[in-house]
Amino acid sequence: MSNAVIFGVEILAPNPSRRIDQSLAIFHLTTDAPDLLNLLRAVAGRRNSPIPQPDIGNALPAWAALDARGKAFTVAFLSSTDNGFLPLPDAASIASWSNTDQWLWHLASRTARADFPPDPDHADKLLAGTVVLSADWRGLVTRDGAAFVGLRPDQGTDDPFFGFAHLYAHTAYLDALIIGTVQNATITRMMDEASRAFDAKDLPRHLSALEERTARFRNIYWLRDASAHGPANDILTAYQNQHHLPEKFDAVLNEIADLNRIVQNQESQRVNAALGIITVIGLPFGTSFAVLQTLSANSPRDLLIGALAALAGSGALLLTSFGRLLIRTLQRLD
Repeated sequence: MSNAVIFGVEILAPNPSRRIDQSLAIFHLTTDAPDLLNLLRAVAGRRNSPIPQPDIGNALPAWAALDARGKAFTVAFLSSTDNGFLPLPDAASIASWSNTDQWLWHLASRTARADFPPDPDHADKLLAGTVVLSADWRGLVTRDGAAFVGLRPDQGTDDPFFGFAHLYAHTAYLDALIIGTVQNATITRMMDEASRAFDAKDLPRHLSALEERTARFRNIYWLRDASAHGPANDILTAYQNQHHLPEKFDAVLNEIADLNRIVQNQESQRVNAALGIITVIGLPFGTSFAVLQTLSANSPRDLLIGALAALAGSGALLLTSFGRLLIRTLQRLD
């Protein structure tokens, strides 16, 4: 049974003026080192985890609740008072990985070898998110989690560095990962909205709202630097690369540009069709009243005859193939 203890809870609403229900809950837990990997596996919902999934929802205030569709991103910090880490009992058998690499990958991915045995020929790609923090510790960012592991013995409360390292992991480095999480969630929603554009009843209005959200996101959240602290920026970059966020955001911008061209083309066709119909309707009236003016016929009876003749002429022109084409164009665009 795990001795996991929740010692802090934060709730972050990235955009409280719009969707308060789309918030992030950050839980700070501590446990004994032997239980850390199993605790992460339990949080991730892995099968055959010896530790039951912790009920972190009970730590939330009464007005908040976890979304059943939500997915946990875990961040682990591990140091040891011994001189180096012993190999994990169920570690991946990768000859090129050191014990530190094994701990980093298993903690960051929240997996044991039984959950996901890496292919030895391509295992080094799994360490692509490694962040070199200093000679004292390393970090690894994967798709579903991050881990920080000490490289030298931790002297406990008298250690001149690891106390600050633990603080960095819970503050600046966690903030970088939270920024990446907000970016990922927002870009995913924008991609969904762009894909549903042609199902919208009013495409121009839908596109305008999407453009506004994209501009607001780029102005506020699309950061490539999390802080003036170099490692935090490297952690954010590693998260963005793991989730292909630059490519996804470029795809959203390209989709918006394509939708803009479609909307502009539709507006141009609508204007041209409207001008064509105005011309078809207005030409008989102009011709009729010009004839009446030439004949100096300005009595009410003459004006009525001229208007009726113009209406007949407009109706006849609208029944031609050109007139029907203009009407179909307007109907299709509406």
